[in-house]
Amino acid sequence: MRDAGGDAVHLSSLCLLLLGAPLLQASENIGIKITIRRIFAGNSSEQTIYVQGDRKRMEFRNYAGQQKADGSQQWLSGPRLLAITRCDLGQVFELNLDAAEYVSAAYPPKSLTQAKIEARGLSKADMSQSREPTLRIETTTVNSERKEFFGHTARHVIITRKQIPLERSHSELQETVTDGWYIDLDAQLSCDRRLTKGKRAHGYLLAGNKPAETPEFVDIGESETGFPVQSVEVSKGTYILPDGTNKQTNSKTEMLVTQLELGSLDPGLFEIPSRFKQVRQIESNPRVSAFSTQDFWERFKAKVASLFNL
Repeated sequence: MRDAGGDAVHLSSLCLLLLGAPLLQASENIGIKITIRRIFAGNSSEQTIYVQGDRKRMEFRNYAGQQKADGSQQWLSGPRLLAITRCDLGQVFELNLDAAEYVSAAYPPKSLTQAKIEARGLSKADMSQSREPTLRIETTTVNSERKEFFGHTARHVIITRKQIPLERSHSELQETVTDGWYIDLDAQLSCDRRLTKGKRAHGYLLAGNKPAETPEFVDIGESETGFPVQSVEVSKGTYILPDGTNKQTNSKTEMLVTQLELGSLDPGLFEIPSRFKQVRQIESNPRVSAFSTQDFWERFKAKVASLFNL
């Protein structure tokens, strides 16, 4: 999940997904500043997003968990990162603020060519939906009460997403429940990819070297497309260890918008500082000496899956 449309450019896919999410209404004169706090496994992180006109800026860090000798969990933070989306340039930039370096890629990301599909070990058959389904992705959305957030009426919505293995599946049972509050404020940039009205976005993440699945998607209830201002996400599932035994997973992620302000923004926020050097690849992750790749992969799968609950 590192390719952003060019072999020489490596941008954070999670960052791109977040940048594509619905944001608050902004114009050339009025901008928006949003600060979001997330808590996962005892680690608290923060993102700040600025939107004005057809430009976005997101400040963030990447984190990685590491198990210490005594068995306790330790969180390591990567360098300070900055992502800037510019529709007028057709580009997204990711900057390492500590190293004064940046990379760029086309935005929206270009679709994979057939050559790149084959280079990744995929085929037309792998990407076809004509075979019998082997994996069911079932999403149930329940919309209930209302309350105010930052002067906007928010909907209380519970989204349950189940990954159910079918015959010939190589995946495991997974379930993610997101209990959140959403507001109707959507001002995507003109260059953001948009869904056709009434359509839903679907996706699933293929783990490791497992054979490709043929998923079917079942949606129950009206999908939620608003901007989340508060949520608690609980993921449960199993995965198979190298020795063949099963391991149960149970994770919880909390999210809260702590700041939402309207006002004029400095145009310089959306510019690359003159002293920054363009490179082929920036360092964006923490330096980890001993890290459980499988545990990270399972948490990452659950997080990416939740982004498709539109």
